Formats: sequence, C-alpha cells, structure tokens
Amino acid sequence: MATWHYQVMKHDDDLGVWYGVHEYYPMPGWAGWSITPLLTGEDLEDLKSILKMIEQDIYRHGVKDYE
Repeated sequence: MATWHYQVMKHDDDLGVWYGVHEYYPMPGWAGWSITPLLTGEDLEDLKSILKMIEQDIYRHGVKDYE
C-alpha cells in the first residue's frame, strides 16, 4: 500500500540546478507530488542544514498561536 511522504527532488530549470522538498505520493505505474516545494535549497547539504535549523528553532522557541 502506497502512502505519501516527503521527497527531495532535484530541479533543473531556467534558475539552474536546485533541490526542493515535496509531498510525494507513489502509486503503481505513476506518482504524484506537490507542484510547489515546501522547502528549497541550493544543494542537498543546504536542505539538510535548513531542516536542522528548523528543528532547533522549534525546540528553542516552541509554538505560538496563529491569530
């Protein structure tokens, strides 16, 4: 059974080569993914660094109400 997951995808377009984290849903014979990436970076190490900073900020600053 297929389930959605976060997937790093390599983009190569007019902006050059860059990486994005997409929501991804694999199915037999095809796959679907979000058009707009949730997060982008210049390379894989850049994405990993951003994700670590996000995690650290969640622990450091907690949750605020969205009003």
